[in-house]
Amino acid sequence: MDFDPEVALNYARSIARPRKVGSGEEVVVANELVDRLIRFGWQVERQPFEFSTAPNVVLSLGIALDLLSIAAILLLRDRLPIATAVCAVLILFSIVLAGPISRSISIHAVRVVGQPMSKLATTVLKRVGTHYAATNLIATLPDNVDSTLPHLYLMAHYDSKSQYMPLVIRIGLFVIAVPSSLLVAVLALLNLSMPVTSVLGVIALLAGLPLLFLDFGNDSPGAIDNASGVGLVLHLAECLSQRSDWRDRLRVSVVFTSAEELGLMGAVAFVRAEEERLRRESQAGLYILNFDGIGVDGELQWVGAASARLADLIVQSSQDLYICTRRFRLIGALFDHVPLARHGFDAVSLITVGRASRSVHRPADAVGKLHVRGFDQGGRVTLKLIEKLSSLSGGKAGR
Repeated sequence: MDFDPEVALNYARSIARPRKVGSGEEVVVANELVDRLIRFGWQVERQPFEFSTAPNVVLSLGIALDLLSIAAILLLRDRLPIATAVCAVLILFSIVLAGPISRSISIHAVRVVGQPMSKLATTVLKRVGTHYAATNLIATLPDNVDSTLPHLYLMAHYDSKSQYMPLVIRIGLFVIAVPSSLLVAVLALLNLSMPVTSVLGVIALLAGLPLLFLDFGNDSPGAIDNASGVGLVLHLAECLSQRSDWRDRLRVSVVFTSAEELGLMGAVAFVRAEEERLRRESQAGLYILNFDGIGVDGELQWVGAASARLADLIVQSSQDLYICTRRFRLIGALFDHVPLARHGFDAVSLITVGRASRSVHRPADAVGKLHVRGFDQGGRVTLKLIEKLSSLSGGKAGR
């Protein structure tokens, strides 16, 4: 079967409706995906997991602490220098430790059903934030299970969410608030440039306050984010199931994650449950390609570490097809490849960036914003990537 971007677009249209985790509709969509994959000849494993929004709670507390510390610095710097210094140190520690703390909380806020939990994890899961249940879907072809072959995972998340604040504005506020807060703390510790400290403090407060009120709703159809990624992976799975030329040289699996929109929890659950197996598979070559927001009229871009072998192969595949692609560099954007990359796996996200991308997490993220160009670029580059992986070193790519 030849790849047809219109088919991928139609698959995306079929699930483009509000499907936030906990709404019930994400369960309906998951069942639809399972049915399609089985019809294509894939075996599907459901991976149920539980999680809480504890990382979001901790993030909000950290932002509140920073804002209170900044306000205290502006009010007390001339009268209580010791208190000012303490507040500055709190800001520095909270920002520097934000990443490690967030990752630790995420690990303790998720449990794959059937796996044991520590008392700390049970407390975080049940008592901090809102509790949810969700399911990842993992699909394999019955005749494509040779563990000595390199393994490519095609991944996309199938949940959606809406927010009153556009994604670009939210990221922009973080980009403004964090450096401003750092500068306020440093200047306060050094007791330098008081007028500049005041200006930066006001900027940090104005940028940080809206971040305390981030909402998560269910008003977005999620056509771009991420029905488009799911539609493309579905059609790639359909095409690959009808071709046998690559199966003795490469393994391919499909992973549809849930709860990406609530802190990448589906990907966290997946790597937590599968880490040991993934490390064994790394010996033969392991590649994880995530798709997010792929189906718009725009430029194909990849997200990940510049040192990733998979990124090099994506660039080479794009060049072979005369498709322009480059690295996505917007700070603060999160994708499902991130938890896997943090564990040392070769993981990259493939996205398309265009004008329509601004509508994600909004009611405007509807089927009318989808465009066949994004599906065409993403699909052809992925098939070229599969061709390269299956031909490298006689099927031993990545060794």
